[in-house]
Amino acid sequence: MLKYINKVPAGTFLVPLIISMICYTFWPDMTRIGGITETVFSGDYQNFIVGALCLFSGTGINLKTVGSMLKRQGVLLIVKFIMALILGLGFLYFIGIEGLWGISGLAFVVVISSINPAVYLSIATDYGTLDDQGAYGVTGLFSIPFVPMLIFGIYFSGGISQMDWTPVISTLIPLAIGVALGNIDQGFKAMFVPGVAASLPLLGWNIGQSSNLFDALESGLYGIILTLFFLLTCLILYFTDTVLLKNDGVIALAMFNVAGLSVSTPAILASMYPALEGDMVAATAQVLTACVLTSILSPILSGRRYTSLYQENR
Repeated sequence: MLKYINKVPAGTFLVPLIISMICYTFWPDMTRIGGITETVFSGDYQNFIVGALCLFSGTGINLKTVGSMLKRQGVLLIVKFIMALILGLGFLYFIGIEGLWGISGLAFVVVISSINPAVYLSIATDYGTLDDQGAYGVTGLFSIPFVPMLIFGIYFSGGISQMDWTPVISTLIPLAIGVALGNIDQGFKAMFVPGVAASLPLLGWNIGQSSNLFDALESGLYGIILTLFFLLTCLILYFTDTVLLKNDGVIALAMFNVAGLSVSTPAILASMYPALEGDMVAATAQVLTACVLTSILSPILSGRRYTSLYQENR
């Protein structure tokens, strides 16, 4: 069964999510029986799973590779961060949380801030260098809620000087602990990194326990529009890599994707900011749509770019 689930992009996360949404739609109180079952499966404690994932993934960040990585991958990730900050805040300030064309500010910010580390690593392994592969751990910063929390923190606080940094810091602390452990002793990396894959099905299930399938399907159609806009904005990364850095653009295309873990971000943000609760289900569906589509398109674009360059140099 697992080999078929793995054929679906981010399948170990998305398949439990969809099954959970179906169960919640027709039997919303199925896991509300108290005790350990409710704690593990009800969706009330998904922040714990996200925190554990931050710690687990942090152990995979090798600080020794950061220096060489900054020359290319670091520049692209900084551009990605600045782009997400400008576009996200611009959308919220000039359009508003309610959004445009069925796309809420919540969905827009989460998608525009995301990179799928698993898809990135797959592409970097096939077409990139060891430095490209080494950036895998840092790309994980764009799959956890760090950047969206920063954007909404600035927006709701009325400016960065008045921002409450507690939510952002609370996300970074488990990550920082993971980084410290992984760099002190590689044994911690070997122990914790497999926990990322093991935690994703649980996270997918827990997110589904607050999402009505019919509402999600209706909202997911707008996710296609959001995906197209996301891909267009990511062209900034491609031109940075090819024009500014004089590279082939393949690794930039490896960042043209949305993380499966980002599907959990609307629910996390809605739990922090009540103003976002009404958009949570629709945003989750739109992020899910963007995740699936970009997880398919990003490897195709990277592969075609690599193949065309190889054929030109034969």
